[in-house]
Amino acid sequence: MKRLPVEVTGISACAPYQGYVVVLKEKEGKRLLPIFIGAPEANNIHLLLQGLKYLRPLTYDLFHSLLEAAGAKVERITVTDLRDNTFYAEVSLRTGRDQVHEIDARPSDAIALAIKTQAPIYVMASVLDEAGLIGEETGQRQEIAETVRALNQQLSQAIEKEAYEEAAKIRDQIRELEEKVRTI
Repeated sequence: MKRLPVEVTGISACAPYQGYVVVLKEKEGKRLLPIFIGAPEANNIHLLLQGLKYLRPLTYDLFHSLLEAAGAKVERITVTDLRDNTFYAEVSLRTGRDQVHEIDARPSDAIALAIKTQAPIYVMASVLDEAGLIGEETGQRQEIAETVRALNQQLSQAIEKEAYEEAAKIRDQIRELEEKVRTI
């Protein structure tokens, strides 16, 4: 089975599903793989992508500290399967005895751990073949996702400044773009 290297391109809110999507992109291709995740997981990955730290250790910080203390290293994470609309992942760990162990994980947890440890992220080719977005649709969705990401940052800043009228306008722009994604 072939593993394809991917990178995290960002997190987007997905209003119709009241959740979030983490988007993985092929490093040597044009396909995107959107994976629906929960709000806490999206927040964790967003913090990691921004290089921000939470005041207290989060779950991925705990996992990272435990692995370091045990002398284990995250070799890679792989999104391995898609069954019944659910993605599956594995974390490959190398122990101090040079043994490799494959640990079952939710993709969101595995991705957060990979970002924290700077481990490579892979997706099985069969998963990208089945669920990856290709072509013009991918380009449009990616552009919209990037715009939504920038608007979400502006929204956060507007709320921090208590500029609620501005925040409402930005929120409406985000909703319009999310509606557009549903029609692509």
